[in-house]
Amino acid sequence: GARAPGVADAWAGALQRLIGSGHRYDDVLNYTLPQAQAFLRASERRDARALSDLLTVIATGSQGNPEQLRKLHKALAC
Repeated sequence: GARAPGVADAWAGALQRLIGSGHRYDDVLNYTLPQAQAFLRASERRDARALSDLLTVIATGSQGNPEQLRKLHKALAC
């Protein structure tokens, strides 16, 4: 049957998040707990900002008028 998530699962998720954010595996293994927690919080904030930006794009694209779409496109252009 399915088992309840435990500490190993939490560590695996944290490790995956840090590596996905560009941290090297060997570096992560040497982080102190406060360092790992700080990097995880920063990663969560970055992901939240990205989701907020995505929501803005979707909402503007589905409900915005042509002028709003042009402004958003201009703001996103690199």
